[in-house]
Amino acid sequence: MVRIFSAAIVLAFVSLFAGAAMAGDGLIKKQSAYSFADTVAKLETALAGRNIGVMNKIDHAAGAETVGQSLRPTMLLIFGNPAIGSQLMAASQSIGLDLPLKALVFEDADGVICVEYNDINYLARRHGIPADHPVIARVAGGLEFVTNAATKPAE
Repeated sequence: MVRIFSAAIVLAFVSLFAGAAMAGDGLIKKQSAYSFADTVAKLETALAGRNIGVMNKIDHAAGAETVGQSLRPTMLLIFGNPAIGSQLMAASQSIGLDLPLKALVFEDADGVICVEYNDINYLARRHGIPADHPVIARVAGGLEFVTNAATKPAE
């Protein structure tokens, strides 16, 4: 009986923490009001307007085609500003694993165009950078601005 009770308690804790991990996965996802191509273009324009360089674009759907497979439209944009990223790396070099930043533009199974990216606050916690580090709020605001510009109609 004690074993069953102990197993139930362990299972309850595992379920609780697994649910919390899934809820706090560190991803931010936004639905776009635009087509796939327009969302990608608007994101690139918004990044350029903030002096954030696009270092690379990876077309996952095109890559899938090269091996005889198909994916819905899926484009990864890799971007950053060395003046900002270097400040984060000075605080914790391991954040270099997650820099430069990335945003995934994709069409989901329902045909909805989405932009998904890593929450900078999550990355800061992951790499032991204090939440009040001055660059974190700046990066969070920049990500919010550029992804809103790519996904939401101008007011």
